[in-house]
Amino acid sequence: GCKLRHTAAAHNSMSAEELLLSNTALLSEETGGGRLDVSWQVVQYVPLTSTGRVQSVALADCVGASAERSELVLHCVTLHGGGCLGSPHREPSQARMPCRDGGQAERWAAAVWNIMHGVAPDAPPPRQKRWLVLINPVSGPGHARRVYARCRPLFEAHRVALTEVVTTHAGHVREIAAQIEPAEVDAVVCVGGDGVVHELVNGLFAREDADAAVSALSIGVLPGGSANSLCVSLLKAAGEPTGPVAAARLLCCGGRQRLDVMRVSQPAEGRLLHGFLSMEWAFAADLDLGSEHLRWMGETRFDVWALWLMLAQRQYAGGLRFKPKGSEAWRTLEAPFFSVWACNTRWLTTSTQLAPRALFDDGCVDLLVIRRVGRCEALSTFVDLTSGKHAEAPFLEYVKATEIELDPQPRTAEQPGMLAIDGELVPYASTHISVLPGKLHVLGAVKGGGGDACE
Repeated sequence: GCKLRHTAAAHNSMSAEELLLSNTALLSEETGGGRLDVSWQVVQYVPLTSTGRVQSVALADCVGASAERSELVLHCVTLHGGGCLGSPHREPSQARMPCRDGGQAERWAAAVWNIMHGVAPDAPPPRQKRWLVLINPVSGPGHARRVYARCRPLFEAHRVALTEVVTTHAGHVREIAAQIEPAEVDAVVCVGGDGVVHELVNGLFAREDADAAVSALSIGVLPGGSANSLCVSLLKAAGEPTGPVAAARLLCCGGRQRLDVMRVSQPAEGRLLHGFLSMEWAFAADLDLGSEHLRWMGETRFDVWALWLMLAQRQYAGGLRFKPKGSEAWRTLEAPFFSVWACNTRWLTTSTQLAPRALFDDGCVDLLVIRRVGRCEALSTFVDLTSGKHAEAPFLEYVKATEIELDPQPRTAEQPGMLAIDGELVPYASTHISVLPGKLHVLGAVKGGGGDACE
């Protein structure tokens, strides 16, 4: 991918002109009316006359370079807002730099494109990326088509060969996963919620060549669901604002991030599935699955429904055992239980950092257990889930585990309870979870952006 580094702090304190001056130019050329220079960090146009406008563009903000007649066109995703200017966000933009003629513009577009990918200006161009894009139009509040329409021009500027499929029925993504030829596709980009990724992951693991397919393919996400937990976690780890345009930039210019996988077995049901995000039981599952009727609210649905559930104070019986990280000895927790989460990523929504110690590829799931908690104590602690300080609450047990065994018991005959993997309902039955370290690859890693490894 492009040479995108985690340099937000450097960009805030240093202008593009200063960045260029601090680095040796890789290429310089007169254009007739000025001069073009490019380093590994910046493209700059300096006019010959004092009345002209100097243009400097950081390559970290570029997703593409092209030539239009006698202009070099840089396709950018620039950062706006922050502080008193409102929430930070990224917006598409273009920088047009005049050249002597069309030939010079073509040469410079080719050179800048190479430099963006970390290769010499005069080297052969990098191989074109090939993405299969799966769009679920009914995910979350139903914005997936709109999200993709906004991001597609950025992928075109990034010269990606796109194959697009709009899903039409439940299980469609799993059917597609069974037919993908890994030799013909580099990445599968899911536009929708985490449920689309869940279906894709399980479709890939159901293949006879599962290991080869999972190793060869990368998975990308654009936020079109309610929570968008994986996408939000990747953006937060990269120090990026949350939103479709920022996510599209990260897909174009980020690296491959390893992601642990949960192997989930339910022997009594004859079921084997895989999760990439979470296991939820008791309050956790009631919150996620019980709020489905509020999907139209987006991620706000979780705040509304959580308030009601905290006041309801449902208690669950069952057995919970786990192996802490670095130990082969099982530890048992006794009922009753108020809530149980097993998380593979830090963020549940843009404002909920549920598992603040989670890493993408540490070979563990973060197990969060609440057995007993008062209404006032729960409300006062969970009013702020952004900072992650709730993890220090005395009523919350937080451990990293490599294996989990859960034996949920019915709460009542009429409402026995729910169990969810990646936010998807599974049978309410004895469940065993083990971790497959770094089994998946997801697009969007930035070195130095959260402590997790990337390639």
